[in-house]
Amino acid sequence: MIRLTQAEMQMAQALAKQRNDGKAQYRKESGVNLNQHLMGLKGEIALARVLDLPIDIIKKPMGDQGVDFTYKGNTLDVKTVEHKFPKLFSNENKIRADIFILAHTKNEWVTFVGWITKQEFIRKHRFLIGKHGKPWYVTPDDLFPLTMLL
Repeated sequence: MIRLTQAEMQMAQALAKQRNDGKAQYRKESGVNLNQHLMGLKGEIALARVLDLPIDIIKKPMGDQGVDFTYKGNTLDVKTVEHKFPKLFSNENKIRADIFILAHTKNEWVTFVGWITKQEFIRKHRFLIGKHGKPWYVTPDDLFPLTMLL
């Protein structure tokens, strides 16, 4: 479990605002995207600290194309959630990174639930019925601990 510093939280808030102003990729309603960006940035900042990687601060109007970092030759996509029973979600057309990492956040705290390769995500995924586009998901039981990635 990682506790983001005050400076890291301020960075997350500033970058969330920048990303929210640049692209509405989640929901069209005004202001709703800001929380999604903030949640994702908390996971990205925590992982950057653990893996000693730089945070992407460049404004990208078309988003990050499903890749947050490159580590040991693999592309990484951090998926961060706040809900009590975390699952790793992605739409089929957004399965681009080599490795997906599930993070859970509450306030300034981030916990890494685990990771899965692209191939294993494709093999083990389930469909979320009742949601537009039937997003794919895997549960924490399908994930490897972050220590196995280091």
